[in-house]
Amino acid sequence: MITLLILLAGLQVHEWGVITQTPLAFGGAISESPQELPLPDYEFEEKAPVIYFHGDPCTVTVRVSFPGMGYATSVLPEPDEGGEYSTYIVWNNLQLTDEVPESDLINGWAQSDDMGYPVEFWREVNALCVRTYDRYDRFIYYGCSPGNPGDLPFISESGNQSFRMPYGEIPCLVLSPAAGRPMFGVFTLGEILTDIPKGLQFLEEPAQIKRELWRWANGVLNEDEFDSFWNTWEAQFLEDSSTEVIILYRVPEEIVEQISSIEIIPDSPMEVEVNRFIIAELPYRTQ
Repeated sequence: MITLLILLAGLQVHEWGVITQTPLAFGGAISESPQELPLPDYEFEEKAPVIYFHGDPCTVTVRVSFPGMGYATSVLPEPDEGGEYSTYIVWNNLQLTDEVPESDLINGWAQSDDMGYPVEFWREVNALCVRTYDRYDRFIYYGCSPGNPGDLPFISESGNQSFRMPYGEIPCLVLSPAAGRPMFGVFTLGEILTDIPKGLQFLEEPAQIKRELWRWANGVLNEDEFDSFWNTWEAQFLEDSSTEVIILYRVPEEIVEQISSIEIIPDSPMEVEVNRFIIAELPYRTQ
């Protein structure tokens, strides 16, 4: 008997992003009495979900949908269907190639630099190049409003903590302002449900945060992808923690899928593996 072994081509898809929570601006007159100030509503947004492709050159269709009543807030490159303020995004026939001169990557997606995205970090990743409409870049990108924030394992709204079981053992990183510089500690979500435990220490260098986050990302992202993530978000993490207590934790995959679902459809038989690294960066108290 002769056994024929058929080797399928392979494609790895890696995504990273950050879910943030920010207060919405008040409308109308505000009372001068602190006791009568209304509590703000809070808006959740998933920012900079950057997607990279690794493996065999091919052509793919990429579909992103938002099952939890979310919608897209920004998209690069221009999609073929859906897009901003839509509940879905479709890029048809994206050509993934490893044979693109660096000179063709200088401009990248139209308007990406004009919109203030840190694309210089995103283009440093060693990944397949994406081609559409005769332009090339090393990534595709979308931002979204993720819909129901109650699906997240831990949030803080109107002064109340909201915690979902069975996520108490998820590690989280706490950053707290003190004496002009942040303090930090690593706990579990269950440990900070009622209060931040003792054990915070002064942050001597941002690399201490980076090392902890890399423990969560190792095996999910390549190291240069994680560097792109860190270079994009380091300043924001430090700025936010200079004025309020914030927590960082990795959102479980099943919840990421409830926020945004990614479907990769190659034009030929191919094994596709999708790895997603989404961090929640949220205030510990909202009042």
